[in-house]
Amino acid sequence: MPIKNYTTEVPEERTVGEITGLLAGKGARSVSIAYDDQSRPDAISFVILLQGFPIPFRLPCNFEGVFKYMSATYRDGNARRRWERSPESVAQSRRIAWRIIKDWVAAQMALIEAEQASMAQVFLPYAIPDQKSKLTMFDKFMETVATQKQLGEGAA
Repeated sequence: MPIKNYTTEVPEERTVGEITGLLAGKGARSVSIAYDDQSRPDAISFVILLQGFPIPFRLPCNFEGVFKYMSATYRDGNARRRWERSPESVAQSRRIAWRIIKDWVAAQMALIEAEQASMAQVFLPYAIPDQKSKLTMFDKFMETVATQKQLGEGAA
């Protein structure tokens, strides 16, 4: 089964704008876009108030994961040439990745609207509790797991 949005032609800048609109529409106090060294959108950062305190969040775009999936999935016939690394296949991977993020954000907004979860709950893995390190809560969690695993390996 193909990955969601694999045929999209929507420019990534438009999709990033749609994501920004979704976040702002649900109360994000600020939204900013990080760009890579080629001036392409790389991540969306935003701030929401949680009990009166501003909490920053960062949603990265891992288009390399999409590219890897597409390269592994389409290995037969003419389609394989399409997903060899080229400017066109990388650009398509970026468009797909951003559309997937937009769909995910829209689904999270539906949960929020239905009062199934709060904005802080659905975006918690992307919270940045320490502005100096820029690590997300998920990154910190993974560091803790890795540390516990290393400590646990020596225990008998």
